[in-house]
Amino acid sequence: MLKISKLTDYGIVVLNHLAQSASLQQSTDDIGLATGLATATVRKVMKALADAGLVITRRGAHGGYRLARSPLQISVLDVVEAFEGPVALTECSTDDHHCDITENCSLASNWGGINQLLMQVLSRVTLEDLRNPQVQDRLYRELVQQSPRIQLLNL
Repeated sequence: MLKISKLTDYGIVVLNHLAQSASLQQSTDDIGLATGLATATVRKVMKALADAGLVITRRGAHGGYRLARSPLQISVLDVVEAFEGPVALTECSTDDHHCDITENCSLASNWGGINQLLMQVLSRVTLEDLRNPQVQDRLYRELVQQSPRIQLLNL
C-alpha cells in the first residue's frame, strides 16, 4: 500500500489549523488542543515544518508558530517532502538509483515518468485547495479531461 505517514498527515492538519488562525501565533499547547494531537507529537511536527520553511517559529513567552507563507503557496508536495523526503515510488525513479536489475529492466524509465507525474500533481494541489472541496473536484476533472490515458513517453 502506498500511503503517507501519520506525521505527514498530522502536518497537513496542523497547517490547516494555522491557516484558519491567519497570522495569529499558536503555541504547541494551543495547536494540540485545537487538533487533538499530543503535545509531543505537535513538537515533532512543528520541527519538521520549521526545518522545511513552512512555518515561522518565535521563541519566548509570547512565541509560537505561524505559516511562513500563504496557504495558496504551500503545496502538498512541500509537506510530503518535509516529512517523507524526496518522492520516489521505486528505486529506479530516483536520479541516483542503484537497482541491481536496471540494465535488464525495460520499465525503469517509465517509473521515472510516473514519479514525475505524481510530483506534478502533488505540486499543483495547495493547502488552500485541500481546504476547499470544490477546488478538489475541479482539479480532478481537469486531470481526467487532459487525457483518458497517460502517455508516459511524453513526460
